[in-house]
Amino acid sequence: MPDKTANVPKAPAPVAIGVMAYNEEGNIGHLLESLLAQSADASIERIYVVASGCTDRTCDIVTDYAARDARIVLVADDERQGKLHAVNQFLTLASAPLLVLTSADVGFHPTTVERITAPFADPHVGVVGAHVVPVNTPDTFTGFAINLMWTLHNEVSSMHPKMGEMLAFRNVVKPLDPSVLADEVTILCEIERAGYRAAYAPDALIENCGPDNVLDFAKQRTRWIVCNLQAERDYGVRVPTMRTRLLLRVTAKYIKQDWRRLHWFAGAAVIELYARVRARVEFATMPSRRQFQLWEQAAGTKSAIHKKV
Repeated sequence: MPDKTANVPKAPAPVAIGVMAYNEEGNIGHLLESLLAQSADASIERIYVVASGCTDRTCDIVTDYAARDARIVLVADDERQGKLHAVNQFLTLASAPLLVLTSADVGFHPTTVERITAPFADPHVGVVGAHVVPVNTPDTFTGFAINLMWTLHNEVSSMHPKMGEMLAFRNVVKPLDPSVLADEVTILCEIERAGYRAAYAPDALIENCGPDNVLDFAKQRTRWIVCNLQAERDYGVRVPTMRTRLLLRVTAKYIKQDWRRLHWFAGAAVIELYARVRARVEFATMPSRRQFQLWEQAAGTKSAIHKKV
């Protein structure tokens, strides 16, 4: 007899969302509102907010939301122990088959969770990256450089999936080594080691705000590159956005489209070159990885994302 359930669509797999937060009172409420308004709301099983040593009202705000929706769980650390420690707490607590990991200083679109988990319909897909859209205006040089960086990341990820501000993955990853710097890249590597492949969801949009000045942008790029260097060394992989030739190839297209700002392209390239050189020096000489697990936040990245979403 034919299987009468063959054409019945499968219910979405339960999802647990991990929000890593440090002093995010300006955005955490709006982020939780957007998570509770997701088109995939029925499949969201838990929302864990891991607050690491917050000294502002982040925990109070999360507690208020938890009283309204039992799916929201606050995990509060008295001392700031870094994102890696927070990620490991999430990996230990979450039992849903699909996990979504995000920072707290971003904005979700209404369909973000639905679209970043859709690729898991393919049983071979184990991890999915999201499309980051910066809210910084491209009318200033710093804003231009930030928009260019994320535009190139989108182009590269479309060819070679790369994880960034948010990722979704199957719950097959054990807590990470405490010495890890790049948790997103490490999760990608662990998922691939388990026999799955990576995918990219360009329609899974999240918005973030980059630094508001060149100095902080250069510091941020240096820190990220150090993290990528650690992942490349420990896992023997090459992070796609570290491939200079690939970046130059995709950059050329945008130079042709906006050649009048060629001097800004050149300036952005100088910042990137400086960050890469400095990162290699710092990576080779750093006395402890701890300095890259607990970094000083750039004030400009705390702009109100919700105004743009």
